Parts: sequence; structure tokens; C-alpha cells
Amino acid sequence: MSDSNKKGGQRPSTMAALLEDKPKRGRPPRNVSRQNVYVALSKEQKQGMSELAALLPKGLARADLPDMSITILSARLESLRRDVADRNREIPEGVTDFISLYLLWDLALPSDEGAAKWTSIRVSPQQAIELGRVYGTLNAAFGVNRSEAFGLGLELLGQYLSSHPLPEGKVTLAEVRKEIKRIYL
Repeated sequence: MSDSNKKGGQRPSTMAALLEDKPKRGRPPRNVSRQNVYVALSKEQKQGMSELAALLPKGLARADLPDMSITILSARLESLRRDVADRNREIPEGVTDFISLYLLWDLALPSDEGAAKWTSIRVSPQQAIELGRVYGTLNAAFGVNRSEAFGLGLELLGQYLSSHPLPEGKVTLAEVRKEIKRIYL
């Protein structure tokens, strides 16, 4: 040992210094950053998102609406798939086009009046995967693009928030996702 270590002041080893700031394994202590997904939204859809944001309680913000709409769309399509699982289908026989889904779920039909403009929505990584899966299903069945699939999710979220108001206290996004899945699955 060197003379400086013997006289009282112990210096940390080089390996201990390197490992001091090393991040721990497992789930990160903070939320995983969201990813940008590009969709074309009409002016009416953007206004609808602002109206939905006004219905949200503390703990949730407008930025959480895309995650919630993808969650509810995914849950509703999974519910449809489960209903026809014994018939080896994804979509019921009576649903012949994309508009049929709006009619099946008692939603207002989409309007073609407003020109849609490209915008980015921020979604969590799991919701980006779910949007891709839902979009793939709807595209294969009806030729729907990602923007139309997301628009359907927004309509479903509006219907959900009008019929199932969220509690006034602080609510987390995870609690809302759990409740949506409890209701529809």
C-alpha cells in the first residue's frame, strides 16, 4: 500500500468510483419517455381533443389523451376479437367496412369536411406498439390508415368520458388504463 493510504485517508478504488454513478438494472425510476407518432388530424378533431382535455381531472393532461384513446381502441377491438374467437375471425361478419365500426359502437360518423393536417402525438412505447397492432388489423380488414384508426380512438374516448366520468381527485394514467380494460375486457 502507498503511504497516503496508511496514514489515514482511504481513497476509493478506481472500480468503486466507476460504479458509483452506474444506473441500476430494472425499471427506470422515472416514466419512460414518450415517442412521436405522426397522424393527420382535422381541425374538428383537434378541437375535440381540447374539449376532452377539459373533462380530465387533476393528474391527467391533454398529453395523456393519445395514450388513453389508443388504450380504449385496443380494448374495444380485443373485445370484438374475443366475441368471434370461436369463428376464427378478427372482426364480426356484420362489420363490412370501417364506418360499420362507428355504427356498431354508436359513434358519430367521421366528417370529410375539414382538411386534415399532419401533427405529432406523443405516446408511451407500449401505446405505440398497440397503435401499430390496431392500425395493422384495421388496415388489413378495411384499408384504413393510421390517422383514421387514431380518429376512431378519439371518438371512443369521447364516448367513454361522457358515459364514465373520471373521479375528481388525482388520477393517474395507469389507473385509467386499468379501468378501461376492466370495463371492456
